[in-house]
Amino acid sequence: MGCVSSNLFNHDDDFSQIGSSALSHHIVSLTSSTYGLLTLDPPPSSTSTPLTPPPRFTFGSIFPAPLSEPRSLWSDPKPLRSDPEVINSWELMDGLDAESFRFSPLPPPKPFSIRTPRTADQENSNPNRVSRSVLDRFERICPPGGESKVVLYTTSLRGVRKTFEACNAVRSAVENLGVMVCERDVSMDRGFREELSDLMEGKDKEAAVPPRLFVKGRYVGGSEQVLKIVEEGLLGQILDGLPKKRAGSVCEGCGEAKFLPCFQCNGSSKMVLVVKEEAVGMRGGGAGTVVVRCPECNENGLVLCPICS
Repeated sequence: MGCVSSNLFNHDDDFSQIGSSALSHHIVSLTSSTYGLLTLDPPPSSTSTPLTPPPRFTFGSIFPAPLSEPRSLWSDPKPLRSDPEVINSWELMDGLDAESFRFSPLPPPKPFSIRTPRTADQENSNPNRVSRSVLDRFERICPPGGESKVVLYTTSLRGVRKTFEACNAVRSAVENLGVMVCERDVSMDRGFREELSDLMEGKDKEAAVPPRLFVKGRYVGGSEQVLKIVEEGLLGQILDGLPKKRAGSVCEGCGEAKFLPCFQCNGSSKMVLVVKEEAVGMRGGGAGTVVVRCPECNENGLVLCPICS
């Protein structure tokens, strides 16, 4: 502990500044290991004065108020009430209009019924069917083979922009309902153009200009009439019951082009026939060739797709 023994202490050294009482004690060198072992000798009882703790700091010393008075943590709690408090709701509602708080009873639910699918014969035999009543308002004009289909006369030529855009609008409105459409392009086949002219005979000249829509042998109208029906929400009822087209399906034969090159003349619309010279009025024997018009295709050397037409 670094204690200097009295044997090693030199009494000849001058320690007058320390005092005589210090010479009778050992000199101790304090280290960190001896701090916790030291104790101080209490002062003599005769000269000691009792230590008084400082006054307790409270908010009452600064803000005198009844709420700031210190309360003992061990004070007696208030006694609990033995009987529960009863609240009379009728007394609280006295004077109020109770009728205003009443709700009207809900109507009884409607009976639920499952509708069984009907066959095509039953649908057509029902005179009260909605789509049939809507179709009855249109004029009966049936294109060839259009008794139970949707026939649309259009044009793919962009010479007249307004006519081309009107054809696209009517086609999109019908195809968006998923119905199969029999499209007849008057610019690709002269027969379709003549067919439309015959159907619109007796009407104004603009009636023979595509687009023209026919549903189940009824003439629905042009682009203005069809788009108006779409806005009224009646086009779905008119096309109800017609065969649907599978979503995303494309014709494997024509790729939705509706036409294919002629299989006989390969799209040239001409055929070469070998005939005898006597048949053509030529003298002598032998055979000759004659170029004739192909009877299978139209003027453009095209035929309708046998799969989707």
